Amino acid sequence: MNDFDLLNNISLGQYRPGDSLLHKLHPALKISALVLLMVLVLISPLLPHLPLMFLLITLMVRLSGQSLFKLLKGTGPVLPFLLIIALIQMFLIPREYSTPSLLELGPFGVHREDLIFTAKLFGRFFTLFLLFTLFTTVTTISEISHGAEILFRPIGRKRALSHDLSLVITITFRFIPILAMEAEHITKAQASRGGSFGTWKTGLIKKIRLYIPLLVPLFIAALERAETLVEAMEARCYEPGQERSRLTEYAWNGRDSWSLAVLLILFLLFTGSRFILSIGGNYV
Repeated sequence: MNDFDLLNNISLGQYRPGDSLLHKLHPALKISALVLLMVLVLISPLLPHLPLMFLLITLMVRLSGQSLFKLLKGTGPVLPFLLIIALIQMFLIPREYSTPSLLELGPFGVHREDLIFTAKLFGRFFTLFLLFTLFTTVTTISEISHGAEILFRPIGRKRALSHDLSLVITITFRFIPILAMEAEHITKAQASRGGSFGTWKTGLIKKIRLYIPLLVPLFIAALERAETLVEAMEARCYEPGQERSRLTEYAWNGRDSWSLAVLLILFLLFTGSRFILSIGGNYV
C-alpha cells in the first residue's frame, strides 16, 4: 500500500451513496443491527459460527452493492500489529494445555489451543472490521446522529441529553477520515524532508519506527481540529442540553419491520445454537 494514499485506502468511515436495501433502512435499525451482530461475533466459537457470521456479513456487503475487496483493503496497516499481538499471545502468555505441543521452537512450543486462539483473533478482527466498515459505508453522519439520538432517548432524562450523546458518537465517526487525512499530510511533509515514506524497500521494523514519532503531531493536529470544531459550534450559538429540531425526519416503514424480524430470528438462532454447543462441549 502506498504510504501517501492513506485517505483513499481507508474504507472505515467513508460513506458511499447508493440505492440498496441497506441504504434505505432506518438509522436506528442500522445501529441496533450493528450492536447485535457485534455481540454475535464476539461470542461466536471458531467453528461453525464464526465462518457463518463472516459469510452472512459478506452477503450483506453484496446486498449493499459494495466490493468486498475495497472494504477489506483498510486492514493492511493494522495487520503487522495484529500479527505481533498473535505472536505474543502464542509464545509469551501461559495457558493450560490439554494436548502435547505440535511444534517446538527452542524454549517455545506451539499447541492446538494457541492455534485456535490465533484463528479466533484473526477471524473476529476481520469480521468486526468488515461489519463496522459496511455500517459506515451505508450510513451517513446525519443518520448516525439521528439513530443514536432515538436509541439514547429512553436512557436520558430528557431529549436534549440523548442529542448530546448522539453528538459524541457522530463526532467520533467524523474524525476517522480527518485523522487519516492529517496522517497523509504529515507523511508527505516528512517525505519531502528526506523521510523514507513511500519507498518499497522499507522493512517492517523500520516502518514501525517511522510511524511511532508521527503519533505526537497527529494528536496535536486532531486537538487543533477539535478546537476549531468547538469554536464553530460556539459561533453558531450551540448550547449543550438544549432540545433541537431536525431538517430531515426518518420514518419507520414495513421494510424496517421485516428487516428487524429477520435480525431477531438470526440472533436467536445463533445464540441458541451457541448455548446448545456449550452444554455439549462440542465447540472451540
